[in-house]
Amino acid sequence: MTTRYLPGNTLLPDSEKRDTSTLVPFTPTPAPTASAPSTPIIVLGSNDMNDTTLFLNGLTQNIAILYELFESLGYRPYLLQNPQPAGTVPEKKEFIRTMYRTTTASEMVTYGLHVRLFIEIGMSLDPPTRNYLRSIGATLTKLYLGNILNIDVETIQYYPSMFFHHHIVGELDEIWTSPHYKQHLEYAAILNRTEPESARIVPYVWEPFFLTRYHPLSALEWRPPTPPLHQDIVIMDPNISFQKCSFYSVLLADAYARRHPEWKGALHIVNGDRLHINSHAKNQLLPALTLHQQGRVHYTGRKRIHEIMTEHRSACFITHQWNNDYNYMILELMYCQYPILHHSEGWKEYGYSYSIDRWDEAIDLLHMALTRHKENLPVYKSHTAQLLQRHSIYDAEVRQRWKEILEVSTCSRS
Repeated sequence: MTTRYLPGNTLLPDSEKRDTSTLVPFTPTPAPTASAPSTPIIVLGSNDMNDTTLFLNGLTQNIAILYELFESLGYRPYLLQNPQPAGTVPEKKEFIRTMYRTTTASEMVTYGLHVRLFIEIGMSLDPPTRNYLRSIGATLTKLYLGNILNIDVETIQYYPSMFFHHHIVGELDEIWTSPHYKQHLEYAAILNRTEPESARIVPYVWEPFFLTRYHPLSALEWRPPTPPLHQDIVIMDPNISFQKCSFYSVLLADAYARRHPEWKGALHIVNGDRLHINSHAKNQLLPALTLHQQGRVHYTGRKRIHEIMTEHRSACFITHQWNNDYNYMILELMYCQYPILHHSEGWKEYGYSYSIDRWDEAIDLLHMALTRHKENLPVYKSHTAQLLQRHSIYDAEVRQRWKEILEVSTCSRS
């Protein structure tokens, strides 16, 4: 048995590589007509899908990816969206306007849409609509794609005056969650008064078409820095809570600068404006950084991934997201060949994976990513191909697992 290595990381042994010989080739399924009740209808609860919401976070992208997966498996999906006032809807690319069927709650009732499965993602239906769907035999499912336990604890502790319908309890048949949030599965089921036996882990999926439908890949791919010692570091964590905060990454970059004074690049912190909200961070912590004192730290607000890539074609990225093991940003950057340090436990075999409790090793790994990424690209591309295949909606294993889940969940309850 042979094992190949990316320095600072281990690739899967040959005997453990996934067998892709049974990969089912994707054959587009002809769109069923409205008069074909034999084609099960799946409705996904969604905010309005447009050029803005697609890149606010990974949630809307996940909805669209699941839509295309379900359609390729022979189902007829719809996006449930609230009607938008005229003139308020942001721009939508052609593929958004033409590829996805949409409906509203009133249209489901008016036209008698024969829904077999309704999936709430990042939203909650009101009780009357839930009752209506149950009355026509639909299965109601909530798919949690967030760190709800941490969110619930933080909200009641730090925002006592805030009230929002994060959970509307009752009338749900099933609870689903992604593998990297499996620790919340039982909590979510009990919270929603759903039987724990009806809670399940569903496969995590990703596809790169949100990158390539907006820009050609050649306009986004990483380019070796010139000169190498001036390569920038970019951190783009959301800075919205302790679990998604850039400060660890900032400290890592600062420690690297002190150990390697020959490095002359800059540190760009996307969403860095949020670090200035806290007066202690703004006035005490950040000014104490060596990079800050040298004028090499640049703070910017939220940006779309395309904008970041085109502005930083030769950068190295660092991410730190506690209790959020999988992240689309990592896949996007690896797909475009950017070096990115991550500490996803579920992806530790791939790319530049570091441990947050081994500081010196993390600094050494950052040095390797900054100085030897061009040399490591052949192995890095191999890692990327395997990781993307693992979560592709066209992977045979992923498709089979989703097929089995949907076959059970689309069975009429009536």
